[in-house]
Amino acid sequence: MPRRAELADFTTTPRLLPIGAIAIVIGMLTSVVALALLRLIGLVTNLCFFQRWYVALVSPAGHHLGLLVMVVPVAGGLVIGLMARFGSWG
Repeated sequence: MPRRAELADFTTTPRLLPIGAIAIVIGMLTSVVALALLRLIGLVTNLCFFQRWYVALVSPAGHHLGLLVMVVPVAGGLVIGLMARFGSWG
C-alpha cells in the first residue's frame, strides 16, 4: 500500500490558531460565570436560611427556622415559576 505525502485526518490550517484563541477566551468567561453562579447560590442560601449577607457555600442544616423551613423551597419555586412565565422570551 503506497504512503500518502500528507494525512488528510491530521492536517491543519492557520485558521486553527484564532479558533483556539476564541475557545480559550470562551472557557475563561464561562469559568467566571460559573464562579459568579456559585457565589449567588451561597448568597441566596445564607439569606434564606441564616439572614446574613455572605457568599460562602454553607449547608442549610444548621438553620434555626423551625417549621418555617418548609416555606423556603416553596417561595423559591414560586420565584422560579414567575421567572419562567414572565421572564422568558418565547
